[in-house]
Amino acid sequence: MDPKIKNKKVLFVEDDEANQYYLGLILEEMGCSFELASNGQEAVDKVRGTKFNIIFMDLRMPVMDGFKATQIIRQQIDQNIFIVAISANVVPEIVDQCIAAGMNGFIAKGVDVEKFESEMLSWIVKS
Repeated sequence: MDPKIKNKKVLFVEDDEANQYYLGLILEEMGCSFELASNGQEAVDKVRGTKFNIIFMDLRMPVMDGFKATQIIRQQIDQNIFIVAISANVVPEIVDQCIAAGMNGFIAKGVDVEKFESEMLSWIVKS
């Protein structure tokens, strides 16, 4: 675990409980403080009340998807927060949509712990 990651405040937006559990374990192992949101509306509400270092945003969720939530966060709350899309759908068109919505990065679901920690470190340094 890199000390630059430890104690960073992370918002993980994901509607699937298995994915919440898996990434939650990774974040705990890395020493991060994190909160969960089950949809984009919950994410927007949490960002209005809490300062996060980074947001991992699923794309397809009930109530409000990750694209819309990112746009609202960018336009109404925080233009500088680092938002990383997390999705199983890794086709170039989806990645382009993420960037167009205002996301800073993209990671595929099912990523291994070492790769995730390495990528998270690069995002934390940029944020």
